[in-house]
Amino acid sequence: MEAKDYTALKEEFNKILNEFSYESVVSFKEYAFRDVYKVMLQILGYNTYTEYQTALGRSDLCFEDEDRLYICEFKVIGKADNVKERLEEAKAQIREKRYGLRLSDKEVITLAIVIVNANKDETHGPVREVAAIEEA
Repeated sequence: MEAKDYTALKEEFNKILNEFSYESVVSFKEYAFRDVYKVMLQILGYNTYTEYQTALGRSDLCFEDEDRLYICEFKVIGKADNVKERLEEAKAQIREKRYGLRLSDKEVITLAIVIVNANKDETHGPVREVAAIEEA
């Protein structure tokens, strides 16, 4: 996280997701993914909280260590070909709702996260993965 290697974070999120059975993940909604990642981050030693309310809206997941506060906006989609569009949507929401404007002595990092939860993909069958993580 210190190196802002979000590819590594994406890989870790996907490892956790892959441990769930098909039967459970097929019915996951955004809140279920959020809560799974919240628990994972807690186990890794981060202070975590969900649905953080501000005057302009509510961010999905926040986690922090001694130096940084990460604010995440999740978008769950049913088709892998919409990743870029939904990533831009999440980043726009972060900027519009000013999720990064926080009273903190820590570096604030806002992350847009897109999760594909598709029952069928034209070439590979079911797809369940964090498809993108980008700083907003």
